[in-house]
Amino acid sequence: MDIKKIESLDFGSLTSEEAGELGLNAVFQEEDGTYDWIYCLKMFQNLSMFKFVVKIVVIIYAFIIITMLVMTRGSDFLWLLGILGLCFAGVMLVVLFSFWLVDKLYKGSYMLIYEMNDTGLTFSQTTDQAQITRAIAAASAAVSAAGNNVGGVISGTGLALRPNSYHADFLKVRSVKGKRRDNLIWVNTFLQYLMVYVPDEAYDFVWTYITERCVNAKISQG
Repeated sequence: MDIKKIESLDFGSLTSEEAGELGLNAVFQEEDGTYDWIYCLKMFQNLSMFKFVVKIVVIIYAFIIITMLVMTRGSDFLWLLGILGLCFAGVMLVVLFSFWLVDKLYKGSYMLIYEMNDTGLTFSQTTDQAQITRAIAAASAAVSAAGNNVGGVISGTGLALRPNSYHADFLKVRSVKGKRRDNLIWVNTFLQYLMVYVPDEAYDFVWTYITERCVNAKISQG
């Protein structure tokens, strides 16, 4: 694995153009020993993010179906199940369209920036893509407000106001799960799940670095 030495650089303030010029899918080491990399995710080639969203939707719908079964006790259940199936198909169409739209807005390249040192790991987007994400969330909140959807307003507003970085303290990590075929390492703390995408050549190095420092975490390979 080739680790490039660089002077201290604020990776959290890079634009997509600057990230591309610096080097995609390469690992850099700063003067203080911090490791940084920029992962270019092609969302329709690596479907891990899409599969995660689908999994969440399926779990929610499974919970709704079980609740309906208990409440109806079999009466009219098939009719309700059919309605729910149509709703599920509609939601999946929305999910597919959303991924297609985001892919187009990001010009086919979702830039993920990671900074890692002995104490923890930080994830952020490039500044221009973070602005696009906030704009989408604000638009979603506005549409939800027009439709009197309080939950959608709260969710969209929260995303629009969210910070551009998430940090996981290694000592607080509860589980680490690797998915080598997707170049993905899940780093999970309480109520926070970080999807850490790693360049192929650096995967083993990053996996070892993280797992050796997450001393309180359950480690597994998927």
